[in-house]
Amino acid sequence: MKRPFVLAALIGSLVTLSGCVATDPLRDGPPAKTDQVRVVYVAPKEEKHQAILAMLRERSVDERLRELLSPIRLPRRLTVKFEGCDGVANAYYEDDAVTICYEYLEFVLHSAPEQTTPGGLTPANALIGPTVDVILHEVGHAVFDMLEIPVLGREEDAADLFSAYILLQFDPADAQHLIRGTAFLGAKEAAEAQKKQIAIKDFADEHGLPAQRYFTLLCVAYGSDPKAYADAVSRGGLTKERAEESCPGEYAALERAFRTLILPHVDQALLKEVRAKVRFQFDAPK
Repeated sequence: MKRPFVLAALIGSLVTLSGCVATDPLRDGPPAKTDQVRVVYVAPKEEKHQAILAMLRERSVDERLRELLSPIRLPRRLTVKFEGCDGVANAYYEDDAVTICYEYLEFVLHSAPEQTTPGGLTPANALIGPTVDVILHEVGHAVFDMLEIPVLGREEDAADLFSAYILLQFDPADAQHLIRGTAFLGAKEAAEAQKKQIAIKDFADEHGLPAQRYFTLLCVAYGSDPKAYADAVSRGGLTKERAEESCPGEYAALERAFRTLILPHVDQALLKEVRAKVRFQFDAPK
């Protein structure tokens, strides 16, 4: 099975949308606009990444991703680029640009199960979820920066929640696939981290520990719909105490913050159009 083809076929067919331009009445100076995202491919530094690039191009991921992000009003252009990162599996935002490393996409490929798991997670779910999640996480950093959104606590935590909230707003069936696919990778990273001795410097990192990030994702998902995400407790390991006593409130706080701080910068008419047309192909061929 050619796994690079799988990834490109999946993430390249995530969405079919349309975009428009609008102004943002909330800011002074030049008006913020929708359709401010451009997506570029940088030629891979390693031959093994050529297949991923070829399939990204074949599936017009650049156009589809730009359309997916088009409802956000931004004061200047945001570039999302795919490029090689000298062997480092990473994704990051700086200087009005989100970078998704080919190495990170390769890491996601290698982390996905070859077959459907006993819990019903398909390889497609495990590929699409983390891919969409990492893009939205880094776009979250861009939104905080470009729109000067105030953030209390670690910005990395806020970016995690930014992505999680958006994932949960898709069609309920798609949202469950996305969350479970993302959680699969989170659980795997948490398990790998638990095999190593935790050093004091790990607690000083700008990111939360892998297990903390994993359980926060499960918590907000459970809080959004306890019935739909009951397996966060039964299978995911989220404690019943946090699930019942804290998670509904955690999701409510996230939703309130998102509606207060982010949605005023989103074109509502275009957002409605995007949400009506977005489609995910979780049954893409292997």
